[in-house]
Amino acid sequence: MRTILLAAILSASTIPAYAQLDSVPQRTREWAQTQVEKFVAVWSRDEGVTREAVERLYAPRVVYYGKSMSREAIFADKRAYIAHWPRRRYEIVPGSVDVSCTKGNAMCRATATMRWSRADRAGRELRGSSRMSFLVSRDSGGKIVRESAVNLR
Repeated sequence: MRTILLAAILSASTIPAYAQLDSVPQRTREWAQTQVEKFVAVWSRDEGVTREAVERLYAPRVVYYGKSMSREAIFADKRAYIAHWPRRRYEIVPGSVDVSCTKGNAMCRATATMRWSRADRAGRELRGSSRMSFLVSRDSGGKIVRESAVNLR
């Protein structure tokens, strides 16, 4: 099962070394926290999942849960997810956002723990938490280039 989450980078084989968290400027950490919260808010609302939102958040090509995909394919996947899980609620666990960046902040990775609940049309509900991860690159205008997540429970 896929939980809607984020991660961004070019590919696993080209991941550069990241700076230690304490070397990331406070404003970069605050920006990442805000971006994670905005992302979760968008995907929690059906009306938030639009082509425009996908274009605003994602680079033209993204490694999306291990597969290279276009923004259009990501939009289709998210719409299919919403059709299956019409009731969704996501919440970032306070204090769980971590940020690391390459030297010069050319690429940054943000991870966070997210609690979630979702229900299908028959009312079957699932609850859990996931560790979400996304990387954004300066070259993409700060957009997501990789998205992934691991369910914790």
